[in-house]
Amino acid sequence: MEKSYNEIKLEVEDFLNKFENDENLKKVAKKYFRGIQILFTPLIHNPKFMFIGINPGAGYYNNEGKKINNVKRFSPMQNSEYVGQEYRLAKETRKLFELAGISKMELKNSVKSNYYFLATKNTNDLLKLIKELEKHEIEKLSEKWIYKLVEIVKPEYIICEGKTVFEKFTKSNVSQDEEVYFKEFRNLKVIGYKRKFSYIVNKEKVAKLLKDKLA
Repeated sequence: MEKSYNEIKLEVEDFLNKFENDENLKKVAKKYFRGIQILFTPLIHNPKFMFIGINPGAGYYNNEGKKINNVKRFSPMQNSEYVGQEYRLAKETRKLFELAGISKMELKNSVKSNYYFLATKNTNDLLKLIKELEKHEIEKLSEKWIYKLVEIVKPEYIICEGKTVFEKFTKSNVSQDEEVYFKEFRNLKVIGYKRKFSYIVNKEKVAKLLKDKLA
């Protein structure tokens, strides 16, 4: 498990090295790039849940930006950010699990990552950064890394944190009016939900789907 994870880690480090040493992308990096992080939890094998967001936000950079150039975290974290942190999505996720009757221990033992490991201030900056990184094949690499990470983790359920990441991960399209999604994909049970910024739209409906699938 650790050996397979280290393969991803080395590839991500190699990508970042090429990106940061590309003289043509210096201004792009300064404008949009806010760091890189693979996991926001420990690396746990066969958890019940794995969360996948679209990309890391700039929270840590905003707090520590005067002290560091960018956040660079390639190794798993010691503790899950969703258990103790007070930022909005962490609190929303804890509330979702409470509504679904899922124990805090299941949340603590879950894995959290993102479809793109590149941190940006917002989604618009992410899209601009991805476009600038086309020659470094960031789309192809991101898809490869997240699928490989899922294969390593082997979760029972994947929760996609937002419509965009659900569509990207499952290679499907959902209606703009839908608020909760489900698809069996690559022998995985994938649940997704609509978000408005860091708020989960209709948490009660998402909680009901979780209850139904876990029953």
